[in-house]
Amino acid sequence: MKKEDFGFRKDLLRKGISYCSKEDCSVKGQCLHYLAFDNDKDFVEAYFINPRKVLGNAQCTKFLSNEVQRVGRGFRQALAMIPKGQITQIRSDMQKTLDCCYTIYYDYANGKKQLTPQTMKIIQQVFQTYGIPSDKIFDTYEEIYALD
Repeated sequence: MKKEDFGFRKDLLRKGISYCSKEDCSVKGQCLHYLAFDNDKDFVEAYFINPRKVLGNAQCTKFLSNEVQRVGRGFRQALAMIPKGQITQIRSDMQKTLDCCYTIYYDYANGKKQLTPQTMKIIQQVFQTYGIPSDKIFDTYEEIYALD
């Protein structure tokens, strides 16, 4: 799929983003800032990127790709495959590898906190050291725009 084919899906915007109205931008068809502006005809008030200050090409510092990413949520099903005597160890390994506290770990495990593609790779690596295959780790998947 070419980048131009990604289009725009308002349902994947989990939070508001600033708009860009630079008409002569060479990457406007692939940038969420422009696509959100172009597809939201009913807005009354919004934050804008100053179109006089952006490059309007692939090197634009405000460019935000409209590529849809598939991310996992929760990994309780993978934890259920870990022998009871290793649960404490995998939780400790996960917290160290993710550099997170107990609460954040449980938010990830229970699917309350969204996983980024980078976080998913780390979690997959930890589970693979315990013999759990990648396709059995995440409880559900969803499509998102990477806004952060």
